[in-house]
Order: sequence, then structure tokens, then C-alpha cells
Amino acid sequence: MRWFGASLLAVLSSSALALDYQNCGQTWQLPHDRPQRILALNQHAADLLLALEAGPTLAAVSYIDDDPQALASGRYRGVPLLSRRYPATEVVYAQGYDLLVGGFASAFRDSDGVALRTTLKANGIGTYLLENACAPATENGFAAVEQDLRVLGRLLQRDAQASHLIARQRQDLAAAKAIAGHGQPLSVFYLDSEVNGLHSEGKRGFITQLIDAAGGRNLYAEVELNRVTVDAESLLRADPDVIILADAVWSPAAGKRAYLRKHPALSHLQAVRNNRLIDLPFTHILAGEHSASTALSLARQLRAFKQDPP
Repeated sequence: MRWFGASLLAVLSSSALALDYQNCGQTWQLPHDRPQRILALNQHAADLLLALEAGPTLAAVSYIDDDPQALASGRYRGVPLLSRRYPATEVVYAQGYDLLVGGFASAFRDSDGVALRTTLKANGIGTYLLENACAPATENGFAAVEQDLRVLGRLLQRDAQASHLIARQRQDLAAAKAIAGHGQPLSVFYLDSEVNGLHSEGKRGFITQLIDAAGGRNLYAEVELNRVTVDAESLLRADPDVIILADAVWSPAAGKRAYLRKHPALSHLQAVRNNRLIDLPFTHILAGEHSASTALSLARQLRAFKQDPP
């Protein structure tokens, strides 16, 4: 009887320490009142945690997208790099992480990610997927970033910092809107990759919201898709005012610039001829801690193009 009482007390104490939180439309639970060892499974997830001043609680990072120096040094902004891509499930268990934060749904797939969230939960590991990666897709990516900041800020006991970041995001978005003003927006083509077709994003891609916040118009904003592949002839007919080039370690912006300038047809695009090409780090194109400041920077660049017509 004495053993039963002690066991019951332990269970109740564990339950009292557990922390509930909302993510992807479901209620999840951390085994403790605060995570002690966090693994960020994507670079933009790590950026959000670093902005929240996670400190040594952020034990490791994996899957670097646009920082070659981190791949060379094995550290990302001072945090150890666990793996270049998603780590094996066995490695995650062996390292004793108690919270995994993913930026893409692929992070929590059995086939090419770490493991299913339910599997990790059953093994005592909490998980969080950035809201913009949840299904169904959110309609307001900036609001979803605010939700990430609130929830992760609460889990990290960094509520004040989360509020500060949310206020700064709103200020940047308001400033971008003021810069954009009124009038005809510039048409913008986003080039994600030039391999096996020109890969871009349509209405469901966050780039559409980012360009809109900066006062531009995504060339394929009316296409009800996330990913869009177009051919050179279609892009020539559309002839966008500006082209955004994603800069990633596996697809550098410099390579895209060279491709466009050497292409026998695409080199005649007005954006290429007039050097209206904007490089953006891949993680800044994703919904995250950088989004609002990226929109503000992009708004300034688009305004400069408007004020200096070709």
C-alpha cells in the first residue's frame, strides 16, 4: 500500500509538471514544465528559437539551407550542427532531446524525416511543427508566425521576448505597407530552382503573401497551387518587372543569375536586361522570424525600382 501511494504521487507530480500546448489544431503535451534539450530540425526553426533567446536549451540544429559556413564549421550561429539533413531516429533518442521543432512537415515523416510525431510522443519526446507547415495550410502566414512565437515563447518561458518579436513584426509590416503605398504593383517572378523547368510558387506558397506585403504582385498568384513549374515561353510572355532568386546551398542565386543571363531566350526578359534581380536567402522566403523584416527590405527595393524606371 505504501508503494502504491508513492507511485500515485509520482504520477500526479509528473502530470503536474507536464505542459499542454496547441499546435496544428491539436493539443500536445511536454513531459516537463520546460524543455531542457531542444533539437531544431530545420534552419528557419532554429532562427525562431534563437530569436526567442532559447540559449543553451537549444542543444543542436540540423538541415542547414543557406549557410555554407555552418556546414563547413559544424556550428550554426554557435549551436552544434547535428546533421546536414534529418538525423536518424536512433541518434535523436541517444542524444536525449525532449523537444524537436520542425519547419517542414517532412521532418516528422517516417519515410524521409525523423519519425511520426505520435511515435516520438510515445517515447517521451515532445514535438512542435511551425504552423505554416501544418495541414491544411494557413491563410495568413504572418499570423501563423505570431502563433509560433506565442506558443514556443510560453514553452521556453520567454513570453516577454515573444511579445517583443510580435510587436516588431507588426511594425515592419506596417512600414512595408506605408512604403508600398498605392498604384500599380510591380509584377514579380519567384525562381526557386532552374533545374528541370523553372520552379516557382503559386497562390498557396508563402512567397505570394511576402510579395504582397512588400507591395508587389506574384506573377502566379492566381494559380491555386503551392508549387508551380513554368516554361521559358510562358515566362517570356509574362515578362515580369522583377525576379526574386532563392539562394540556397543546393541551388545558389549566383547559378540562377548566370543561367538567366546566358539563356538564349530568358536573357531578353526586362528584369534580366535591367538587372532587376533580387537575391533572398532561402530561409527568408519561408514563413518565420525573418518574414516581416524581409517584406520591409523587399518593399524598399521595389520602391527603388519604381522610382528608377528602366
